[in-house]
Amino acid sequence: MRDALKLQRRPQTRTFSVEELLQLAVEGRVRIPEFQRPQRWRASHVKSLFDSVVRGFPIGQLLFAEMDAPAGRVRFGRARISAPAQPQALFLIDGQQRMAALVGALLHPSSHPRTDNHAIWYDLEAESFERLVRGEPPQHWIPLNVVGDSFKLLSWLDAWPLHRERPELAKRAIALSKALREFQIPATIVLDASEPTLRLIFKRVNTSGVAMGEADVFEALYGQPGRPVTAACARIAEMGFGHPHEELFVSALKAVENIDPRRSFLDSKRELEVSENAVDRTEAALQRTIGFFVDAVGIPHLDLLPFTLPLILLARFFHLYPAVEPRSELLLVRWVWRGILSTDHANDNADRVATLQRKMTGDPAVVVEALNASLDSDIMIPGATTQWNEDSSPTSVCALALLALGPQDPATGLPVSFDSLQERLEEETLLHMFVPIPQPTVGSRALNQFFVADPAALTHLLSVDAPVSDAVLASHALDRAMLAAYNAGDISGFELARMERLNWQIIRFCRERAGLDESDRPSIAAIVARAEAEAAK
Repeated sequence: MRDALKLQRRPQTRTFSVEELLQLAVEGRVRIPEFQRPQRWRASHVKSLFDSVVRGFPIGQLLFAEMDAPAGRVRFGRARISAPAQPQALFLIDGQQRMAALVGALLHPSSHPRTDNHAIWYDLEAESFERLVRGEPPQHWIPLNVVGDSFKLLSWLDAWPLHRERPELAKRAIALSKALREFQIPATIVLDASEPTLRLIFKRVNTSGVAMGEADVFEALYGQPGRPVTAACARIAEMGFGHPHEELFVSALKAVENIDPRRSFLDSKRELEVSENAVDRTEAALQRTIGFFVDAVGIPHLDLLPFTLPLILLARFFHLYPAVEPRSELLLVRWVWRGILSTDHANDNADRVATLQRKMTGDPAVVVEALNASLDSDIMIPGATTQWNEDSSPTSVCALALLALGPQDPATGLPVSFDSLQERLEEETLLHMFVPIPQPTVGSRALNQFFVADPAALTHLLSVDAPVSDAVLASHALDRAMLAAYNAGDISGFELARMERLNWQIIRFCRERAGLDESDRPSIAAIVARAEAEAAK
């Protein structure tokens, strides 16, 4: 086995200019192996990389494997390459994120890049890299997809309105293009290696530092064919609950497979054993779990789930018990909410997950009872003066209480659509769709200032002259007296009245979901079954 995974030829070392790499990408010679991890860099990473290149900083070495490649399509961000069959294609073993950043920005297909992570422009005045999200850029910005090619740059400069007025900026654009195109990147090229050898090299390279996660290793070792975890996450996202991260999926997979959460796929000494259909079983379990969260728990989206521990554990629960009687389901809902309100679910260390995972055996009613018994912290219900913080569990709870009112679009009277809101803000969480009132009390970002609407709809909602029904107002915890106070300039009076309305809504919402002061006895059927089991012993 050791000889089978050895390299028969010594790797080559050389350097590539960025211009050479772009040409290789255009020709379809640069390929991405199936076991490579997905492109995860955000715009901030892409901008930092280009800033390092311009400053002449080293950006690390690329690792290629030279192999025959069939015809296919290669993706670098928005750039799509139709690659012909190649006898000596260069498969990226290490450096995919850097290569995707360079090619994705410099070969961006849009004449006016905006929104995505590779829509990078250069501010010729500030000499900084910027991402264009929406609207028009300032005239002194230049898109990076023209500076990677000297002919494109000259054409752009010739049409640029400031080319005569600001010749010093034109010189900066030319210097930028030269610095980027001529920048040298060291590379190692592995020759004549088998795919198992490449997978082993990939794992060794990426686990020697801290950049690689368990999902990446799982895909590299068990991902035949393709990247099943990535594909499963994409299918789950189609349910409308949000796109789960691959690391979250693998944590759920370990729970479904009953693998001790204290063990890791990153362990290079011994590999974990998983069943052949582990990904399919986990995907099915997560789909049932998500259905439970949406229909029973009242959490419609992953971005609004304060803690992921219940999602991971319930993947195992619904794998073991696909159909649960209504009483056990109700008690399971209470466990989810009580753990959120007490923040017990924030404790997701491996020891606690292992303890709870071990409780999932035997009668499901007994399992649910044991889960509820595991909670030992006091319940704390947040109030409407909670400071809005997208990363805090109280904000998520309050946001869910707001959503439970069924916010309606003031223009149409229809329920506000998550999809329509998210389309307006690329790469933001659902909590960013809550917007504050214009000109709120200075120094405060309390919940009672926030609404489920985009800014234009909020302006319409708060207008005293807008034809908005009482039902629409109530769906946003408003009434006409509040509107009158707001439009009269009595902002503090408006906020106080809405605070009282929201406090009532939040308390009612949390007490109902957590079943506070309600009996937690199991169903009669579960009690009888337990008695019969005891009698049979």
